[in-house]
Amino acid sequence: MEPTSLKVVLLGDSGVGKTCIIKQFVERKFDKGVLSSLSAQFVSKTIEYVDFGKAIKFDIWDTVGQEKYRSMTKIFYKDAKVIILVFDITSLKSFNSIEEYWVEELKNNCDESPVIAIVGNKTDLYSEKKVDVEDAKDLAKKMKAIFQLTSAKTSDGITTLFDNIGKKYLQPSYEYDAGEKEAKENYEKKKQKEKNTRIMLNKGNENNEADQGGENVKNKKGCC
Repeated sequence: MEPTSLKVVLLGDSGVGKTCIIKQFVERKFDKGVLSSLSAQFVSKTIEYVDFGKAIKFDIWDTVGQEKYRSMTKIFYKDAKVIILVFDITSLKSFNSIEEYWVEELKNNCDESPVIAIVGNKTDLYSEKKVDVEDAKDLAKKMKAIFQLTSAKTSDGITTLFDNIGKKYLQPSYEYDAGEKEAKENYEKKKQKEKNTRIMLNKGNENNEADQGGENVKNKKGCC
């Protein structure tokens, strides 16, 4: 099937993980050494939506997040069909930028009514979060935007994000709300896995100590 092309632009502060989200979506890779983008970058990926009998080619623009370059990004998002606003859940400043700057920018500069997604990235650092996720969800509701928590490092939520963006574009009445519960569950699963690993390691050490203790007793008996 011939895909429909959608221009997608990611906006948000430098360091929130825009580049890593794109890399995880397109290449299924995470590069912890990736540097903040100093210029807009373009990649694309096509997804088939079997239930709709259609395919979407996401033409994705990764924009510069540094404040001194913000005025340059307007040329990229004016005609965008999809806007993804990204913040870092461990940085309140990055979320405030979404509320206080980017939302107003979209109101004043977007020629059309794009599909909007608000994304809280870095859920692998959930225990260090500084943003009240309920506030982010409330902002998304006000803007009639998709809300998604993601981790570009573990890939949690990335596929779901773009899947639901496509569905929202194909069916504007489509509603999607990924709340804090998903991130909490993923975080708890991760911590439980780490706990289980520690327990197994401790048991292994105890068994080794017990075996060594038994050997010592045998040696003592043999020499007396």
